[in-house]
Amino acid sequence: MAEVDKNNPLFADVGNDEEFVKRYGTCIGTGMSAVIYARDEVAAKVYREGQKAFQAFKEAFTLSVVGELGIPAPRVYGVETFQGRTAVLMDQVRGVSLSDIMGESVDKVPECLDKAVELQIAMHNATFSDFVPQKNMVRGMILDGPGLTDGERKMLLKKLDSLPEGSSICHGDFHCGNILFNGTSYQIIDWAEVSSGCPAADACRSYLDYWFMSEELAEMYLERYCRLSGKPREEVLAWLPVMAGSLYGYLSEEAKKMAALFFRK
Repeated sequence: MAEVDKNNPLFADVGNDEEFVKRYGTCIGTGMSAVIYARDEVAAKVYREGQKAFQAFKEAFTLSVVGELGIPAPRVYGVETFQGRTAVLMDQVRGVSLSDIMGESVDKVPECLDKAVELQIAMHNATFSDFVPQKNMVRGMILDGPGLTDGERKMLLKKLDSLPEGSSICHGDFHCGNILFNGTSYQIIDWAEVSSGCPAADACRSYLDYWFMSEELAEMYLERYCRLSGKPREEVLAWLPVMAGSLYGYLSEEAKKMAALFFRK
């Protein structure tokens, strides 16, 4: 494994982490909110100083719930505080993302999309009502997202109110980049935006994720999702203005231009 750059300019310096290395193993990754260590197939996601402890418990709760419902995700072993920082102990996830596999061989695209849709529909068939309601999450993104006019917010919120509720598990960022394959099994990662809600909304968010990469890829995904789920295309795309508007303020300038096509006249 390549040596991890502990002084990545994108994120805060890890600093002297000798005690964390002793307790949890080698540093294998750094991010904005946490540093990842691993030993003997167990990873420790150690939240940085200043991060709220509830984030670790929320992540552990999410992974525990989806795991108990049979959804392939890292297994959680516990949450602990060490040296004043909170850590989630979980399976060390290994593998290659389906996005990377598709990037290496265009012939693999149909197969990878088929698997992604299969996993997503199985996830949607599981219900759990104690995650954040999906529409509440989307509403908050519209209200807080920068760059929208007051008129656009009003229009998007009115549209959101007209769309259906639901209690299915919705990942919120489900695409091939968040599915890892180790040669024998698949794992779904990055559950930060999980909610309880409408499967069509989750599929629409996936459609947008793919659309930002390639309109052709997005259409390939949507055809498969609708065919295998039995949902009409119109049911998924009814969420398009709302989903595009909710993401708008958090996108790059180029992606903003693309998202605006779906809600800005």
